[in-house]
Amino acid sequence: MEVEKEVRYKITDKKKIEKIISNTEELKARTNVIDLVMGWNGFNSLNDYGFICRLRKKNDKINLECKKRISDEEWNESKIALNTFKEGYDFLSLLGMKPYLYLNRYRQIRKYKDVDIFIDEVDMLGDFVEIEFQNTNNEKEQIENFLQEFCIDDKKQGLYGDLFKEKVENDESFKMEFNKKLLNFINNN
Repeated sequence: MEVEKEVRYKITDKKKIEKIISNTEELKARTNVIDLVMGWNGFNSLNDYGFICRLRKKNDKINLECKKRISDEEWNESKIALNTFKEGYDFLSLLGMKPYLYLNRYRQIRKYKDVDIFIDEVDMLGDFVEIEFQNTNNEKEQIENFLQEFCIDDKKQGLYGDLFKEKVENDESFKMEFNKKLLNFINNN
C-alpha cells in the first residue's frame, strides 16, 4: 500500500499549461484515463465511509483501486489488476455498490524538482494541474515554488468527485449530460 499526497488547481489559461510543459521533464506521455467510481451512497460515499472504490482504465490496463482518506491531501491506495472492466464492475455490484462518478480525462505526467505534476484535461470540467509530493521532505516549499514559477494563483480545488457533485446538484443540463455519459460508458464496457 502506498501513501499518496496531492493538491490540485484549476487552470483556465492554456499558456500556463504550455509553460509548465516546456519547463518540466516528461515522465509519461499524454494518455486517456477513465475512472468509474462506485459506492454505497453515491457522491456521499467518501464522506460516509472514508474510502472510494474505482475501476480505472488506462491504456489497455484495468485496475480495481481503493483509496482510503488519511487527510484532505493524503490517501492510502491499493490496486488489483483485472482482466476485464466487467469483472470489477460485477464484483463491486455484488457488494451492493452502484456507480456514481464517471471521470474521463487525458493526463500527462511531468517532473518539477522533487514533485510529480499531473496535467489533466477533464471532460466536462476543464484543465487542472495536480501536484503529487509523497517523495519530498520539504513539500510546502516545493509546492509554493511550483505555484510561483508558473504563476498559478488560483485557489486549491477539491477532489474531482466533489467538483462533479457540485455541478450535478446545481446544474440540471450538466446533470443530464453527465448521467448520459455515465450510462453510455457502463453500457459499452
